[in-house]
Amino acid sequence: MSRFAVAFASILSGLACLPALAFPPNITYIVTRFDDPVPDGCKPHDCSLREAVTEAGQHPTHDIAQLGAGTYILKSTLVVHHSVAIVGLGAATTRITTTAALQPALQIDEAVQMWFGLHDLSLDASGGYELRGRADSCITLEGVDLPSPLSKIWIEEAYGCDTVVTDSHIAGSLTVVGAIEANVSDSSFGKLTVLQTHAGNSTSYSSTIERVIVDGAAYSTAGLRIGSIGDVVLNDVTVQNTRYGLRIEEDTPSLLVDHLHYRDNREPVEIAGSALALFSDSEFTHNTAIDGAAQPGALWVRGEDAIVQVQRSTFERNRGTSDAGGAALVENGAALVFNQSTFSGNTFSTATAATGPRGGAVGYHGSAAQTILRLIGITLVAPDFVASGVSGSAIGGYGSAAQAQLRVYNSIVQGSCAN
Repeated sequence: MSRFAVAFASILSGLACLPALAFPPNITYIVTRFDDPVPDGCKPHDCSLREAVTEAGQHPTHDIAQLGAGTYILKSTLVVHHSVAIVGLGAATTRITTTAALQPALQIDEAVQMWFGLHDLSLDASGGYELRGRADSCITLEGVDLPSPLSKIWIEEAYGCDTVVTDSHIAGSLTVVGAIEANVSDSSFGKLTVLQTHAGNSTSYSSTIERVIVDGAAYSTAGLRIGSIGDVVLNDVTVQNTRYGLRIEEDTPSLLVDHLHYRDNREPVEIAGSALALFSDSEFTHNTAIDGAAQPGALWVRGEDAIVQVQRSTFERNRGTSDAGGAALVENGAALVFNQSTFSGNTFSTATAATGPRGGAVGYHGSAAQTILRLIGITLVAPDFVASGVSGSAIGGYGSAAQAQLRVYNSIVQGSCAN
């Protein structure tokens, strides 16, 4: 079976997300022109990309616009009115580009429920939006390359179906709002946002992000933002060199994070909602909060009633700017439990140290709902150098016994405490 046949089989499998729609046999349109003329029908040996997609919109079928090798030009926004997959021969071989910055290059018709896919091609809107959709539709990106750091994909209000991204590289940003299931795998991004909140909708949402890299080396507002009222799974995810780090919003009922690699970021992993979260076998290294931001360097649990457990993980050389917790901070009545984890060389920025912060590795802020911090079977090693002013190079925080509960079991702690 050819690679295209295998890819198309996977395309057809996505139709299960549109049970209300019945598709007759598909039609394949072979795109033979690289320019963008005024459409006059997709004829054999005379068919542009726009003509192929326009023709596909004339029939109630799940169609394919097949591209070959080369660069295909769009002069204006191409609106997709019906289910279609645009399929190339590979991102290094098949390219779609525009003559000017389009807002967007590809637009999904808002009035039509459809299935839309981009496969094995690169796309560049010359500084505009590569793809924008506000439709109750299934969307799949597979083997897609958006090489420009200015690239943008915005998929909004796809409440009736799923969004799938796999084997893709988006140097800019991808935003998905409302998909019932968001599945992102084996891909890299400058910025990734997945939001699944819709008032009055009882749909069961879920997000799975696996083998994904979010790298801000070439993207100034890089970060990973997840806001879901459904279950979230992150597996083998790397977040590095970002300005805004990893932020978990909303009251996520289940957040499972396995093998997170969190390195050289300017903000911590932030649990902002009432999440029930488990981090396993993860690393938090060389993260430095921005001076004046009043944040820990690596992990910030601040969602009211959040319960977070971290096990078999390492926190090394992170630097905070809050008054407590150089690497990790819990507050607002949340609970944070570390189990079989290691802290080494965590501290505060020089400017923060001068103000007398507490807990170079782990800190807490008490609250009326009682903040809970538990350390079970941990090893904590103080930094080689503690800047003048730090009170408690290891553990420290603020709050009375009624406001904060700190318990340490079966652990090795090197350094001082200030409670």
